[in-house]
Amino acid sequence: MTDEGGVPIACSLDGASFRERAEEWRALVHSSSVTSVSVQPGDTAVRLVLGESDDALTTAVSLAQREKHCCPFFDVSVALEADRRTLILAVPDGAEDVLAAFVALLGEAS
Repeated sequence: MTDEGGVPIACSLDGASFRERAEEWRALVHSSSVTSVSVQPGDTAVRLVLGESDDALTTAVSLAQREKHCCPFFDVSVALEADRRTLILAVPDGAEDVLAAFVALLGEAS
């Protein structure tokens, strides 16, 4: 499957690298770097509200950049508001199942 721009909706990581990356995402979500995760059924984006520290922002952006490298179909952005910083990971229409699997992975116990 590809998105409208012809980018494959697939991850280029091998099994071991995928497991390591998944653990990095879980660690980020379960640390003080992320204060909440929100996604609604049928959404094409997950929002991670980041803690107030610069470390939280730097860590999240670094991980998201690496994710974009192996999963180029993800649209990654950061929303900066006066009272919060939000990392947004979105998928193209038709890839909602991929996003749901990603969100499920975030909540899995280490």
